[in-house]
Amino acid sequence: MPGVADQGGTGSGEFEVTALTLTRRFRFRTPDPCVFDRLRYLDCRPEIAGLSQSDVTVSIEPFDGRFRIFSGGLPIKDVIDAGEALDFLHVHLFTSSIEDRPAASVLHAACLRRDGRRLLLTGSKGTGKSTLALRLVHAGYEIEGDEHVFVDGATVIARPRACRIREASLPHLAEMADAISQAPYFSSFGAERIFNVDPRALGAPWRIEQGPVDAVVALHPNHGGYSSIRPMRPSSLVQFLMSETGWRNTGRGLSVANLAALAGRAKAFDLSLGEHASAIRCVDLAIKS
Repeated sequence: MPGVADQGGTGSGEFEVTALTLTRRFRFRTPDPCVFDRLRYLDCRPEIAGLSQSDVTVSIEPFDGRFRIFSGGLPIKDVIDAGEALDFLHVHLFTSSIEDRPAASVLHAACLRRDGRRLLLTGSKGTGKSTLALRLVHAGYEIEGDEHVFVDGATVIARPRACRIREASLPHLAEMADAISQAPYFSSFGAERIFNVDPRALGAPWRIEQGPVDAVVALHPNHGGYSSIRPMRPSSLVQFLMSETGWRNTGRGLSVANLAALAGRAKAFDLSLGEHASAIRCVDLAIKS
C-alpha cells in the first residue's frame, strides 16, 4: 500500500496486523498466512493527537483443526476458519472502540477538516457518505474518519477506522480507483469487495484529534440528479442526529444533551446529494460560511 508502513512478519515466524482504538493498540498475531490475509482488513494506524495507547496482543493459533483466539494469553474464542476469525475480531475491535468513550454519544458520520475547520457528513447507509468523503479528500480536505464520531458536549473525535469503500463506488472515484483496489478487502460468499483504505495511500494525511465542529451536513440521496444545499434549523438538526446516533442502554439524557450542544455550536445544512462536482461546491460553501 503506497505511503503506508507494511504489516507483515514479526521475526518470530508470525504475521502481525495492528489496529488502534483511542486508548489501545491491538496487535493481531498469527502463524497462519490465510488468517493474516483476512486480518489485514482490520489494519488501522492513524496518528492520534494527545492520546497514548496501551498494547493488547491477540493471537490466533491453529488448534485441533480450527483456530483458537487468545487475548493476554487467555483463550477467548474458538473459530472454524479465517473468515470466522475476522468476523469475531471485527466485532471485538468495534466493541473495544466504543468502550473508550463510555459517556459519549456515537454518531454515524464522516469527519473531515479544511483550513482548521471541522466538518461532519451524516446520513444513513447507502446515502453516499463515504464516497463523497473521499471525493472531498481528492479536493483537498483532510479526513479523520468515515463512519463514527464520539460526541462529547460540543466537541467530537473520530473513531479510528480506515475508510471502507465498496467496489461499486470505484467508478465514482476514478482518480483514486487504482490505489483503492490495492487495499485489503473483505468479500463474503462472492459478494462485492469492500476495501479498507488508509487515507495515506491516497496521498492524504490521517490525523485524528478532538475538537469543535464548525459545520454539519445532513445528507439525503438524489442519485442521478444535481446536488443542492440549504440551511437547517438547530432543532431540525438535533432530530436528524438522533436518527443517526447509536443509543447506549444508559445515559440517554446525556446523549441528547451532547447532540444539542453540537447543534447549538455548529452551522447546519441539508444536502441533497446528487452528482459530486456540485456537491463539493455545496460543501465548500457550508464549511466557509
